[in-house]
Amino acid sequence: MSCPLPNDVLAEIISYLPAKAFFKLLPVCKTFYQLSSDAHFLLSQSYYNKAISGFFINSCNIFRSFIPIDPYAGVPSSIIRFLGNRKAIILGSAGGLVFVLQRNDGWFDATPVLWVYNPARGTRCRLPSPPGKCSEGGIAVRFMNNGDGATTDYKLVYLTRRWSALQHCRVYDSVARAWTMDKELDFGGRELDLEHPVVCDDTVFWASSELRSYMMIESCVVAFDVREECTQIITMPKDAVVDFFDTIGIAKWEGKSLCLIRHSTFSCMFVLWLLNKTSDGAPGWMKVQEISSAELGFREPCYVSFIVLSEMASTKLLVFTIDQVLYSYNTNDGELKKLSSLTDYHTPTLFPYSNTLRPCGGQEELFDAI
Repeated sequence: MSCPLPNDVLAEIISYLPAKAFFKLLPVCKTFYQLSSDAHFLLSQSYYNKAISGFFINSCNIFRSFIPIDPYAGVPSSIIRFLGNRKAIILGSAGGLVFVLQRNDGWFDATPVLWVYNPARGTRCRLPSPPGKCSEGGIAVRFMNNGDGATTDYKLVYLTRRWSALQHCRVYDSVARAWTMDKELDFGGRELDLEHPVVCDDTVFWASSELRSYMMIESCVVAFDVREECTQIITMPKDAVVDFFDTIGIAKWEGKSLCLIRHSTFSCMFVLWLLNKTSDGAPGWMKVQEISSAELGFREPCYVSFIVLSEMASTKLLVFTIDQVLYSYNTNDGELKKLSSLTDYHTPTLFPYSNTLRPCGGQEELFDAI
């Protein structure tokens, strides 16, 4: 196939495609096939495809399935079967990479191993064993850049649950291929939503709510500065008192700011706030949007168990679950969609996934998912 466009221009155009759509082009010509192993192209594609294209589902802490929300993106069914057969526990998902705790030689006998997978490319990388015990919790990912754009490097913040005021926190540096921090952090006994962190620059945020806390402690957002290795407790907005049946979530707003989302069961409202610095340098909240769940067609008071915000260009999707059904709401045009039923899963945990070609890191290998 001949093309009137220079190869670099063609590569730039194609980099806007999700991974699934890109792979359909590989048989077309040699140029497309060569791009599949070009590091610059892989990172460019991952930069342009940050929007959520689907959700991995853990149920009873074990990987179960995948729900697509973008018809042009997705995960090969062979990868879904592979992770399901390995009884994987997903600890985090970011930038097209999925971080998995896995026992390869027998679920109850073997020492768990940490892997990072790119499901779209069928590649993986085994991570060095972290200090201490590998256990359930969550992994937050801070992707690095070198001034000229994205690189394959990242830092991981691996936080595990403990039945005490202290949380076990470890930091991994992909450049050093080593765990560079191993500390106990005091979050005041709060039960954090470890599976859904938000990373803004060098800071990782987790939401805590009264509903999730066995100690019934006031709701807040917890921040951890990866560079300074220090924590901060950020109180909720004054008019966002969280009642027992309310749900809170956090997300990234326009790629740089932290967004707090609260759904009130009794007022039937989604309310969104942005985190800003006040004149004295302290963090403060600014209300940016209110969405009535009653106006969306939910006439009865309803319980929301999960909330996340997905952005693509100027479009914002509010994704949430009500009565074990996953919905999306387009804040631009008001379109409400039913994405999937979750009735087959017991207390499901949803991990957002972006369909990218991002490399897993050093010593990446192909794996047989058949």
